[in-house]
Amino acid sequence: MNSSEIQKIFQTIVKRIRCPHCGRQYSFENIHILNSTKSVCFLQLKCGNHSPTLASVVINGPKMAADKQERKVSSDDLLDAHYKISRMNKIEELFSK
Repeated sequence: MNSSEIQKIFQTIVKRIRCPHCGRQYSFENIHILNSTKSVCFLQLKCGNHSPTLASVVINGPKMAADKQERKVSSDDLLDAHYKISRMNKIEELFSK
């Protein structure tokens, strides 16, 4: 993910996304990137009044389609992902393997 894509994501969050608990608008200072790849960005959003919200943004476009061959997600893939996430203690563990 390049800097202009990340900037657009931040602008969209500031304009359109609100805290799910109180409806407060997020500011640029309260959006933090936890990790990102070519096509996925994991964010932490803080409103100041509640626990942080975790968000993921996926960029899918012609550039990405050319980079990867498409593969359908199977039910086994979903079960594997659910199992691994349910065993995690910290979000950082998702990126350590």
